[in-house]
Order: sequence, then structure tokens, then C-alpha cells
Amino acid sequence: MPEADLQVALEAARAGAAVVASGLDRRVEVRYKADADPVTEVDHRSEMAILYVISRRRPRDPVVGEERGGRLPEEGRVWLVDPLDGTTNFVHGFPWISVSVALWIDNTPAVGVVVDVTTGDEYTAVTGGGAHANGSPIGVSPLKDFGEALIVTGFPYARRERLEICDSRFRRVLGTAQGIRRLGAASLDMCLVARGRMDGYWEEDLPPWDMGAGTLLVTEAGGTVSDRSGGPIVPSGGFVVASNGHIHRRLLDTLAEPTLSGRLP
Repeated sequence: MPEADLQVALEAARAGAAVVASGLDRRVEVRYKADADPVTEVDHRSEMAILYVISRRRPRDPVVGEERGGRLPEEGRVWLVDPLDGTTNFVHGFPWISVSVALWIDNTPAVGVVVDVTTGDEYTAVTGGGAHANGSPIGVSPLKDFGEALIVTGFPYARRERLEICDSRFRRVLGTAQGIRRLGAASLDMCLVARGRMDGYWEEDLPPWDMGAGTLLVTEAGGTVSDRSGGPIVPSGGFVVASNGHIHRRLLDTLAEPTLSGRLP
């Protein structure tokens, strides 16, 4: 069944990616949701293409998507869909955009697919089957020295309300790791960790569809994904930290807010 579900996820993600690719280098109307979160007609058309595949192949399964919303079930199967991850990049013509489709079963990731729309790279993972890029196995980096780590991050759209906190975390990581990149598509950022091109990643307020596939890709590639306290990720999302595993504790400690005494909680 996992392999059959993977084929459904691949078909759905490819359908969405084809829609997004057709909108590249073309003027599109942009609207804004809350917190300056942009949305275009391409987001909606991509999601419709993805939903068509899932509803045809898995008609009984619930789907939670960025544009359609939906309720996460307490147990059982649920598809998490981001029809265009990196909409701001898409609007500006910046080539870091993706489509993410994941299946979670009983609050645990079972299948994950991310398609890089610009390059066509396809990242896939099935629980217990490892992580792959274009059919070839991938793995996290072996790096153990946090001082040599390259970290990728993202900022929530509501960051203006928490700018000081976001800036504080950014400064602490920047002051201890080798460098930070901010690219703007969470699912692809996590693929960089899974592929060993980045050593760690963090972002707060991640919705389910942004981290649904990337979580499985990183863990199946040999890495670690947790919440800010080191606990397991839940499908509702939130504060997500991913790494090659070797630097995970150090990254968590660096991100932790100091207490009034200056010590980490």
C-alpha cells in the first residue's frame, strides 16, 4: 500500500507542478491573505489539479490544503497539500518554488513528495524506504561541528509582530554556525537538509502542508526532525527544527530563548 500511495502522491504533485510551470514568466493577479501572505490563481489551479488526482485515486481520504483548508482528523489517513510553496518567490520570478504532497497516517508521515518546479527534481520518501531524489537514494550530511554548519531558515508572515524574537534567534544561530540562508520555500528547504546540502533548518508557525512531506524526507534520509523542545512533530505543524541529526541538540539549544539569568531553559 505505501508504494501505491507514493504513486498517487507523485501523480498529484506532478499535476500541480505542471500547472505552476505553465504560469512561470507570466503576469498573474496577486491577492493577499492575512499577514501579507500572497495567493494567485496559479495556487488555486494547482490545488485543483492535485485534488482531482487524489479524489479520483483515493476518494475516501480527507485532504487538507493551503487554499481549501480542511480539518485534520484525530486518526487515520489525511493528505497534506501545498500547491505552490514559495508563492512570493513565484510572484517575483525567483526560482525556488515547489509543490508538496504528503500522506500522514495516524499522525505519522507515511509518504512524502516534493517537486522542484524550476529544475524538475522530484524528492520522494516512504516510511522505511529511505529518501530519494529522481529515484536515487539521498542522505543527510555527516557534519558534526556546528561551527561549520550551513543552516537554512524561513520567517513567518506574521513576523512583524514578533520581529525581535525572530531577529534574536537569527543572530544567535548566525553567531555560532558558519552561515544562514533564507530561500522562501519550506518544503524545498527541508529537501536541502535531506540531500545533505544544508546541515540544519528551523522555522516557526509552519502550517501542515509546508512540513508534511519534508518531515518524512529528512527522517528517511537519516536526519532528525522535532519541535522546538526536541519532541515529535505533529501534523498540525508549528515550530519545526530539522537537521542531519549530529548538530540537532546544538541547534535546539541555540534557538532556545535565554532565561532572565542568561541560562538556557
